[in-house]
Amino acid sequence: MSRIAFVLIITALCFSGCSKMPVYPEASYNGAGVKIPLNELDENKPVFFTFHDGKNKINYFVVKTGGSYQAYFDACAKCYRRKNGYRLDGSRVICGTCDVNYSVNDLKEGIGSCYPIKLEGRVEGNVYVIDKEAVLAGVKYF
Repeated sequence: MSRIAFVLIITALCFSGCSKMPVYPEASYNGAGVKIPLNELDENKPVFFTFHDGKNKINYFVVKTGGSYQAYFDACAKCYRRKNGYRLDGSRVICGTCDVNYSVNDLKEGIGSCYPIKLEGRVEGNVYVIDKEAVLAGVKYF
């Protein structure tokens, strides 16, 4: 095998592996939105999900902090084009592209260039609800 062919194969493998977003479990979906039971969310421990409506796969996470619930796309405005999302380290989320990390307790403030993009949701009874339109608004990040 020629040296050029070898370099091209290795380059293709690197780019194909790096550009693939992970796929997480899907939350319960009733056609209007997703519903996540609150008892599945532990304090300061983000839970990642993938929304799939047949053509779009959109990753997001939900976290309980200080007794309140918040949701974020698994993407940031700065690095989303790389499709690396975030990874967890204890109660910190770390950008998969630039390694900037934040405590889940600080996410609500959203200060900085690599913060996860907010995803609107709400508590209804014993579930956290995110409307389908809110999730689909993030399709451009994926």
